[in-house]
Amino acid sequence: MPRLVRTLLIVALVGVSTGMLACGYHSSLVSRPAPSLAGGGDQAPTRLALVSLRNDSPEPWLDRIVSDAMRREMGARAGFALVADPERAELVVRGRIRPLEIQSKSFSSFVAALEYAVTLTLDMEVVRASGDVVRLDGTMLRESDVYLASADVEITRTNRLEALRRLSDLLASRVADAVELLDRPIGGGAAAVRVTGRDGAAG
Repeated sequence: MPRLVRTLLIVALVGVSTGMLACGYHSSLVSRPAPSLAGGGDQAPTRLALVSLRNDSPEPWLDRIVSDAMRREMGARAGFALVADPERAELVVRGRIRPLEIQSKSFSSFVAALEYAVTLTLDMEVVRASGDVVRLDGTMLRESDVYLASADVEITRTNRLEALRRLSDLLASRVADAVELLDRPIGGGAAAVRVTGRDGAAG
């Protein structure tokens, strides 16, 4: 008897479902389209190449330190895809390191410098695929830091290099911010750049 009841219920449900379909009723689960996973507003990453910087400072490895900091910073930005060949890039970042400025900051009772301030200044520009050259605002590419002096020349030099590494990371972040605004402007982002025309190399 229970088996007969179950059979009758199944037949009744099938009949009701068939009748609803015949009258034009459809399940919302069937008729609702699947959501699209493609983000129509998303942009593909911009291909960017970083040319090794010209080093006009007395530090022989400073160009590598600054360039590495910029590659790390640019590579961490979702909007950029780093490429090694500038010919394949949509944006090419290039520039130079100006001569360092080093000043004594504090002295001991023996008139020996205890601290020095080092100033790192960059000249940076971006070359578009069209050939237009955009020079980045120089006021944001100059920064100073303080390091301790020592009677040991090597220790003093090591402290100076550490200060320059910190400055390189800071200026690399500013360069990446400026290139992002240049590539995808938001509001008044153009304030950080200046168009100089074709082949306006940083001098």
